[in-house]
Amino acid sequence: MRLNGFDLNQLVCLKALLVEQNVTRAAEQMHLSQSAMSTILGHLRRHFNDPLLARSGRLHLLTPFAKSLIAPLNKMIAQAYDFAALRPGELQLDVEREIRVVASDYAIRTILDTATRQVQNVFRNVRLDVLPLSERSPRLLASGEVDLVLSGQSFDIGVTPSTCVLEDQYVCIACSKMGPSGGKLLPQEFANSEHVVVRYFDQQMTFEDEDALRKAGVVRTRRITTWSHTQVASLVCGTPMLATVPARIAYDFAKRWPIKILPFPFMHEPIRVFAYWHPSRNQDAILSALVDAAKSMSTGPNIGF
Repeated sequence: MRLNGFDLNQLVCLKALLVEQNVTRAAEQMHLSQSAMSTILGHLRRHFNDPLLARSGRLHLLTPFAKSLIAPLNKMIAQAYDFAALRPGELQLDVEREIRVVASDYAIRTILDTATRQVQNVFRNVRLDVLPLSERSPRLLASGEVDLVLSGQSFDIGVTPSTCVLEDQYVCIACSKMGPSGGKLLPQEFANSEHVVVRYFDQQMTFEDEDALRKAGVVRTRRITTWSHTQVASLVCGTPMLATVPARIAYDFAKRWPIKILPFPFMHEPIRVFAYWHPSRNQDAILSALVDAAKSMSTGPNIGF
């Protein structure tokens, strides 16, 4: 096989010549005839335009250029041995890879941001490309264009989830000054309020809170609809509006915004975030490390409502 005019099959022969500095001994090491090794040396000399081995009496000495080849050649051959030894599921800490992840903004804020830092601390040469959840996500996963999708059960990916990485529950947030007084929220008070509601892209997905409201016969008044949880606290503050958000998001908001956290006054199914990947990725050690790191982030506040 030739690369840039060089016969790659001659790499190990070149190493033998540089180490032995003798055609006969190099031929013996490579189990070749002396004439075959001499022919290879001739090819190498013509390719590099350098004698490589220069006769000095009865000995051969390496030319300065030949000496400069030793370090890069040894590195190249060592990498080739490492490459040939690679097997699925084995952790290669210096591997260069790009992992493409699709995630909702909720998954990014609660688990993925810290999980990616953990993985990159271990795999220094791994790059992560994080894409937003969209209607194209199932197709991208099926075609192998993305490696991982992190999404709740309300979004139909079209395949069985590989594992659950996070559970949460809903709470309500309100402006600490203009929101409801007290530490509890009655169902009627919830129904009479105006709301900031999060909806991803154009598709009308049914979230767990919507299911709970439908079962209770409650229709909330949507004053503002936004595509990201990131904006909810700023939209609620300074108004009497409510917003229903996952508890982990709410407690993160409370660190930076003057809000109060109130129990969601309706029974609902837990919020679950699932990891989806193509079966061809089952032995992907780096992807497994990322999912495990995401799971380790799932311990959060014990709300106890």
